Amino acid sequence: MKDFALLFGVLLKQTFRRDKSKPQAKAKWYVFLVAGLIAVCCLPLLGLIAYIIYQIGQMAAQLNATTSILTCILSAIQVVVLLFGIASVVNTVYYSRDNEMLLAYPLKPQVIFAAKLTYAYLIELMTAFLFTLFAVIPFAIGAGLNFSIGLVLSFFLLPILPLMVATIIAIPLIYVISYFKHNSIIATIALLIVTIILFVVYFFAVNSLGMMEDTADMQQMLQNMVATFDAIANVMIPNKFLALSMTETAFATAALNFVYAMLIDLALLAVAVFISSFVYRRSISKQLETPKSQSKKQTKYETGGKISMLIKKDFLEIIRFPTLAFYCLFEIILAPILIFVLGVTSMGSLDTTIEEVGMSFVEIMALVPDLVAIVLICFAIFMVFATNYMASTAFTRENKNFYMIKILPVSYADIIDAKAILSVIVNEIGVILMLVVSTFVLKVPLLSVAIAFVISSVINVVFSYMQVYIDLKKPRLNWENISTGLKNNPSSLISLLVSVILIGVLGGLYYLVSLAQIPVLVYIYFAVLLLLFVALAFVARKITIKDAQIYIDNIIC
Repeated sequence: MKDFALLFGVLLKQTFRRDKSKPQAKAKWYVFLVAGLIAVCCLPLLGLIAYIIYQIGQMAAQLNATTSILTCILSAIQVVVLLFGIASVVNTVYYSRDNEMLLAYPLKPQVIFAAKLTYAYLIELMTAFLFTLFAVIPFAIGAGLNFSIGLVLSFFLLPILPLMVATIIAIPLIYVISYFKHNSIIATIALLIVTIILFVVYFFAVNSLGMMEDTADMQQMLQNMVATFDAIANVMIPNKFLALSMTETAFATAALNFVYAMLIDLALLAVAVFISSFVYRRSISKQLETPKSQSKKQTKYETGGKISMLIKKDFLEIIRFPTLAFYCLFEIILAPILIFVLGVTSMGSLDTTIEEVGMSFVEIMALVPDLVAIVLICFAIFMVFATNYMASTAFTRENKNFYMIKILPVSYADIIDAKAILSVIVNEIGVILMLVVSTFVLKVPLLSVAIAFVISSVINVVFSYMQVYIDLKKPRLNWENISTGLKNNPSSLISLLVSVILIGVLGGLYYLVSLAQIPVLVYIYFAVLLLLFVALAFVARKITIKDAQIYIDNIIC
């Protein structure tokens, strides 16, 4: 226990320790301003989600199904935590740079594993707290639940089951990654395919719950699904006890149910840790070991343009590490997956005539291709450009090798262009896939696709240079694992803020222009947008290249 406490304390100190090689900078006012703007932009969406769940809570109380529906909400939260947190668990526990050093210390592998898993638990605890704040508490208020121990402490238990599942999944995953260690392209492709399958299954499962009955009455739909909620609650025993700790009126009974939930969660986690910790040392050793034999390959030297060679070098560096490649290429698959699931689940109703208007959804889209185009553009901005790790971590992912940028015999302008162009290429692939899926699955008009493609392509350039510039100003270097280096990057947060504001501006201006009911005016609006973003692209590139010399020379790595 003493070794565990010491190691866990070191991990926490390392997270918050200031790099003494860099001068201590004072907090800038604009950092707080950006954080405040991001919160303001996200609050309406979070408020809408909270309000919907609040209404579900009211309906659940009327249907006497509060416990089962709350159990399903808790389980859905855990699935989301698992999907977005498994990479953090794998990187923190198995693929951290300090593994080689820790294995040399006189510490049991089980102690190292437990300390790192506890650290990963703290990371996921923040996500669970946000879900509790905007999902569990609104449901409890809507259902009229009393203030209880489960309501206050539920977020402490929510990450435990996802961690248990993650530790089990990680065992075959790390062996697969280790097997493809010297063929990283195959490992990256395999990781993306597995991710696509998981997300498609999850989205289909969530969508199927809402599509089981053809009714617009939410209360009727919930009533028809009570049996399904009960079946899920009977399987998710720990979550059912946690839900009972919130729904029981007597404090003693609620506290006892909370203890039951905690004991079951901890018991399941203990079993997973017991199994995983025994393969921990062997798996880490397999990562670090040098292959016994290497095939002799003829060295091949290539020449080419500076920018093209820099792009190739950067891309090869990314795909060498499957997890890093996953983060940088994830934007390519997320938007097409969402549109594919939406299209497949609604395929039967796309050509069905809507009685109120006398036309099908496809016919309506054909009448308003401009509106469809603006929706596609906004979707690309939020789902592709705002999640672009390729540009928002352009210099952060260099980590301790950042000094190489300073000594390369190329200009900083070429380095900036190479990183921005690589981002543009990846984003463009994501946009094209999204539009192709929209055309064949949602039957979106070709005119809408053409408009969205042209304008999105130009916005892509603006976003790429903007994200490269923001990361250039303050890259997060000297990180120990990929997750801590790339997550919560300032460039990513600002990109989210800019995307939300831009979507609001584009949608608002389109609405004002459409009020005139002059068709040609709408297309003039698109032409002006195109010219404006072309100009912004040149300005963004010029500013980024102009300031590159100052920022790169002043970065200490």
